[in-house]
Amino acid sequence: MIRQVLIIFIITIAFAGKGFPQTGFEEWNRNYPKVNLEEVLKFEQQYADSIEANSGKAAYYTRVDKYRFSATYLGEKRKVDAQVMKSMKNVFKLFGGNSEQLDGLVENEYLFQIGEVKFWAPIQQQLEKPFNKEVKKGKGALLYCMFLNEHSSIGLHNTLLISEFAKE
Repeated sequence: MIRQVLIIFIITIAFAGKGFPQTGFEEWNRNYPKVNLEEVLKFEQQYADSIEANSGKAAYYTRVDKYRFSATYLGEKRKVDAQVMKSMKNVFKLFGGNSEQLDGLVENEYLFQIGEVKFWAPIQQQLEKPFNKEVKKGKGALLYCMFLNEHSSIGLHNTLLISEFAKE
């Protein structure tokens, strides 16, 4: 019996450092590359402008990606704009997701700033309570976002759906 306990103890000690990451965000960091969001948004606008110049405003395209970046929370929230929700659902559907899974997942969006750029970012409902508790107005947060890009005759939507966050 003592031998079995000793073996379990040794195995536990041997693998303890491997099972518990230092920050808890290593997997998120691998899946959400760090980007300069100002540059991403600038590029997307330039690309949309070039498409419109060559093909007209009616040219349709979408893109999905995952990003992480730091932003300052400006202390404002509002219900997700109906057009933003429609755009997110369109992109989800085109990339093989079930657009209905967004129903009930997202209700509000929060206002952030990076440099001179201000943007509204929808947040998953289960994150709202911890976000409001941990991140205060004027403070920074590391945001892990799904980037849902849609260009249509209505215009360009660059939506950053917050999937996770870390207080800075």
